[in-house]
Amino acid sequence: MGEGNLSEKRNNMEMITEENFLVSIVVPVYNAEKYLEQCLNSIQNKSYKNFEVILVNDGSMDHSESICKSFVEGDTRFRYFLKSNGGASAARNFGLDHVRGDFITFIDADDWVDENHLEVLINNIRENNSDMAVSSIKKFDSLNNFLFRMYTNQEKYLLNYNKLNREEFLVILPKLILASESFKVSVCKLFKKELVYETRFDNSLIYGEDTEFFFNLYCNMDSISYVDEVTYVYRLHDDRSSSKFGQLHMEQELAIYKKMYERIEELGLPTIHYVNTLRNLLDYRKDYLDNRELYNEYVEFLEKIEKKITYPKDLISIIVPIYNVSPYLKLCLESIEKQTYSHFEVLLINDGSRDNSKDICLEFAERDHRFKYIEQKNAGLSAARNTGILNSKGEFLTFIDGDDFIESNYLEELYYTSLKNDSEIVVGSYKRFNEEDNNYYIHVFDYREEHYKYRELIENIAQIERRGIEFETSWGTLFHRRLFENVWFPVGKNIEDTRTNYKLYMESCKTSYIHKDLYIYRIRKGSLINSITESLLTDVLEALLERIAVLSLSGIDITEEKEMLKIRLNTRSQQALDAGLENTEIYRRYKEIESYLNR
Repeated sequence: MGEGNLSEKRNNMEMITEENFLVSIVVPVYNAEKYLEQCLNSIQNKSYKNFEVILVNDGSMDHSESICKSFVEGDTRFRYFLKSNGGASAARNFGLDHVRGDFITFIDADDWVDENHLEVLINNIRENNSDMAVSSIKKFDSLNNFLFRMYTNQEKYLLNYNKLNREEFLVILPKLILASESFKVSVCKLFKKELVYETRFDNSLIYGEDTEFFFNLYCNMDSISYVDEVTYVYRLHDDRSSSKFGQLHMEQELAIYKKMYERIEELGLPTIHYVNTLRNLLDYRKDYLDNRELYNEYVEFLEKIEKKITYPKDLISIIVPIYNVSPYLKLCLESIEKQTYSHFEVLLINDGSRDNSKDICLEFAERDHRFKYIEQKNAGLSAARNTGILNSKGEFLTFIDGDDFIESNYLEELYYTSLKNDSEIVVGSYKRFNEEDNNYYIHVFDYREEHYKYRELIENIAQIERRGIEFETSWGTLFHRRLFENVWFPVGKNIEDTRTNYKLYMESCKTSYIHKDLYIYRIRKGSLINSITESLLTDVLEALLERIAVLSLSGIDITEEKEMLKIRLNTRSQQALDAGLENTEIYRRYKEIESYLNR
């Protein structure tokens, strides 16, 4: 790839300024007279002035040539070339052979750009010292409407970066390709000329040539940055090749991804993400695949690469809140220490314990560098978890209470389920260990995996929670860390899981459930009777009503939620009676709200 030469040239480059930084804009032109003048005017009126425009007329049979020449005559920055028709790839290649600039960008003749298009990309490269800058696009449809891409929460997270090196970028590229068109089209990018070398578009391709060309550039670069500004306007019309999808496109797409995968293998990249991307594309293409032979070729290719999957080793942060649990803590930490998946850190958050929990924590921290001890004044379970989140470094998080313990394959099962399904949350099942009778109780309802995309889970959460508490508790679950950007455990409140988990499900793009008893929840002697207090009942009521309000305001049908609310209020009312709290204000409020729900 000539990486040594690139690095040498990069080190010798002067600070980017308008005076020494020439941008080459390559514009392939073919029968574009309806749109060409608007395109070239938008280029000419740039806030950044130091550019050249290479106009490559690919054998147009309309008046495109005269429009091109009028700009060349009026502006020395415009250069015109005529060639026989060979397609968009050939025209772009011709332009690449004639560029003089330090940096290159493509603009299609039927599109146009905002005045600050170049300036935004240049400033991004300057600020991040990147080899390439990528921005967003907006679409202009045949009805003269602007269409803006609406990103999911996951996509926003993926695109929320300023600079990544090649290795980091190539790992998440498959997800970026699914998240945003910006990373597979030729436009809305500015890149250093040195990246190109001998790389060219495949003239034989009429579909997907952009994806292949830029994948090769991505492999050549040292760093890339994304700018969250929309300055490029992509025009939708019937004449574009992208609007004419057929079998030939499918054949070429498959050929491209086969070549990309060969390169991925050469680079030794974690291929699970690429397999998932191809699987998602296949699911999308099924409706278009009338040719059974071609369909089978897709399937065979997937089966082949699935056998060669290599998995990344993301760091998992295990957060253990600790408060006076010394009789149980050693068993908990030993179960973590014995995990079959070893790339983890353990954040031991001592929330003001008055027993010898500290000594046990320090013992593990001294003998295993993965265990990290943090001490704070007593502030409750939520505060301890929040402290753990703030100090964590992992891509994924999981919570284990200090008096519980886990099976040795806990992390492995949850993590690989996440990778295989591109899930941001993986919920595992559990069993209970009852200290009263010293027995284990297995939770059984159905032995299967379940996968919920976007709002599927939250729309059915009331029914799902009837089966057990695994969807209500934060322990026994693996979370992607991005989910906690806007969601925190409520400090100073009881039933913090109930207040938090449904919000995380609302943030998640995909949640998976595996029916494997990986977490052991300890039921301590007398825990239920002793825990029913006025404060608890007050917090429970507040949490239940808040949940109804949040779901309703989010457009979720709350019919089932109201039925579940009745059940939960009735259960808590009975617990209040059993605890002798029938004469309290909170009990009166419970009965009052129950009466409204029953009308």
